[in-house]
Amino acid sequence: MAQAAGVCSDAYQIGTTSYIYRGTDKTASVKQFYSPSCKQNYGYVWMWQSFLDKNITFDLTVGVWSYDRNSLVGKRTVFGTHDQEFWGNAANTVSECTSGYGQINITGEPSYDVRTDKRCA
Repeated sequence: MAQAAGVCSDAYQIGTTSYIYRGTDKTASVKQFYSPSCKQNYGYVWMWQSFLDKNITFDLTVGVWSYDRNSLVGKRTVFGTHDQEFWGNAANTVSECTSGYGQINITGEPSYDVRTDKRCA
């Protein structure tokens, strides 16, 4: 899935894994990846099967939060999905302070979002 999403093959996780909760239910894992060969960061979200089994349609945004720019870089949004794995687009942020970022939106509910730990070059 990573290479199909355009993620460089040597990308590896940097920083901690954070979790999106819907109430007390763990809904998704959020991570940040770094590719040394491509010199890019990537946001990543993995939806937990226990949430997907509820058959709830959701919108999802994934990317890399840049503290230097105070904005989301490499942003990718998917609407009306039930998919499990999501990669953000390549983010040219390796010289910045960043976090992986994920947000889930379900109609009629507040948005659920989280950042991973802050990583600085």
